[in-house]
Order: sequence, then C-alpha cells, then structure tokens
Amino acid sequence: MSLPLFRPQDRGGCLPIAYFHAMARLGIEGIVIVEPDDVFVSVGYFDDTEAVIDVERCERLGIPILRREIGGGPVLLGPGQVFYNIVLKRDDSRVPRSVLQAYEEFSKPIVATYSTLGVETIFKPVNDLVVNESRKKISGQGAADIADTFCFVGAILREFDASLMAQVIKVPDEKFRDKLQKTLEDNVTSIGSELGYVPANKLVEDRLIDELSKYFGELEQRPLPSEVEELAREIVEELQSENALYAPRTRRYDVLRIREGVSFRAGLHKAVGGLIRSQVVVEDEKVREVILTGDFTCLPKDRLADLESALYGVSFTKESVAAAVQEFIAEAKIEIPGVSANDLAQAIVGG
Repeated sequence: MSLPLFRPQDRGGCLPIAYFHAMARLGIEGIVIVEPDDVFVSVGYFDDTEAVIDVERCERLGIPILRREIGGGPVLLGPGQVFYNIVLKRDDSRVPRSVLQAYEEFSKPIVATYSTLGVETIFKPVNDLVVNESRKKISGQGAADIADTFCFVGAILREFDASLMAQVIKVPDEKFRDKLQKTLEDNVTSIGSELGYVPANKLVEDRLIDELSKYFGELEQRPLPSEVEELAREIVEELQSENALYAPRTRRYDVLRIREGVSFRAGLHKAVGGLIRSQVVVEDEKVREVILTGDFTCLPKDRLADLESALYGVSFTKESVAAAVQEFIAEAKIEIPGVSANDLAQAIVGG
C-alpha cells in the first residue's frame, strides 16, 4: 500500500512542525518532507519551558517558542534542517511493536540517506544518529502516539547553529553559556561540517525521498490537503499559547542532553565554606570534564584545576566522585575550608 508524500509549500513561521500534528489529529497517514524558512524553538511535551529556555532572550531575538506533542528536550529548528515526519495509523502493520524498535527500524532509510550524501552514520540507541567515525550526533528523532496515529519525526541536518542553540537555552551565567556552546560544537555536527560544504536543499530532499521509497514502498506525491493546512495554522496558535507553554510540567532540570550518552549539567550546592557551582560534561556515565566555581577558598589556589582534571573518567556517582576528591585532597595536601569531599560531590552530581 503506497503512502502519500507531502511537500508543503508554506514553510514559514512554525508551520513546518504543525503539519504532522494536524495529519495525526485528522487520522491522515503519510510522510511530510519540509525545511523551515524561519527559526523557532520547540520544547518537549514534558519540559518546563521557563526552566529550559531563556524566554526573554528568545523574545529579544524574535525567536518564537512552541510546545510539540512529542517528548524529548528543547531544540532549535530552522533553515538547514530537512524535517521528515512519518504519520501512520497505530494499527498499521508497518508500525513496530515498541517505540525502541521503531527508532531503530525507521532510522534505516535516514542512515541510508546520509550515506548517499557522503556521511556515514549509525543508529545509536535510544534515538540518535551519529557519525560513524567521530560519534558526533547528526540527527535526533522523536516518536509519540497522537490521537489514533503513531508519529515518527526527525531532521536531516544540512547545517547546525551551535552558537544560536546555546543562546536560547536557559543557563545560570554567561560563562556557562560559553561552555555549553563548546560542548555542542564538540558533540553535534551537520552534513556541512562533515563535508566542508552544504548540499542543496533539493538534493537532500530528493535523496531522502528515494530512501524512504525503498523502505516504505511507493510514495505518491500529493498536494497537502486543505484541511491539514487549516488545522495546522490553528495548531501553531495552540502550541504557542500561554496555556501550552507554561502549564505545570513534570520535568524541571539542570541537565541538557547533547546526544545519546553525553549530557551537560549545571550543579549548585551551599557548603559551610561557601557556594559551589559546577559545570559538568558527562559521557557514558563518566565525568568527561568539570569546572568548579564559587565563593569558597582553595589553598593553594592553582590546585583547583588539578582537582578538576583528577575527576576525568570517574564514574558519575556521588560515592565515586567523593572518593576521588578525597583521595586528591589527601595526596595533593590542599585545603578547602568548610568544604568537604561530599560537598563537592553534591555540587557535581546533585541528587
């Protein structure tokens, strides 16, 4: 059975993310391929918008925010990203039994698309595609049940603006923002970054459609139904409404997932000896990098950087971090008055 293929002409504002929502609510199966004309921010269904997004900065930059009906973290969307949105009836035989299976199965034509464009990628559970050699993330994907349909969504990254992404994320201070940008640049890539040039939108879309056709069978290109366009415009307003964006949510956190296995975390702990702030990059449940700041005292002061280095590769648990800090303090004979190893572990790991 062939699937309809829709390539919407109106790509302005936040409409590109609303089309699959509209199709799902109307029970229309098909695939939408669209690259946005404009930049916007999408927060996950369970996100606390004000906790994860710098709303005032987005307003100053003129970047709209909406809440999608799919989970995951905050993302910056816009030109340079070719969306693929697959909408199938929940009882369609092509829908895998579990979401985890869907991520792996439906990633196959996306992996093949990147390969035809000269970038070899692999699927990395739970829902990322990473470059085969560098393991940098090049595509994040999401899935959800909306009404009676199963939706699988993602984007081919022709380009990625790490600087702007770092600007819209809520951070404790500007030093943290600089570090966030560096972490994004180290862990997220694009076709342009990998090849040294940005392939044309049409080439990417055509290659993507070819591979989706091989996987799903014949795709019948059709105009987007008028009822989908009309409902999509209503949905944009709904997803941008105060009620949608700022309704109480369950996930309020100081962790930004950069790619599968890599996260960027902000920590804060008040010890007797002063306030301790941490910026931590965690990779595969181990500390990859940590920066400690605050109003505490460390003697000799130049050994704090050595303490940070000593935590590289330590398991990201309070027990392991506290033990590593205690061992370093004893061996290096440094003093941090009023701050114990457990205080530092609390600032780094939290919980």
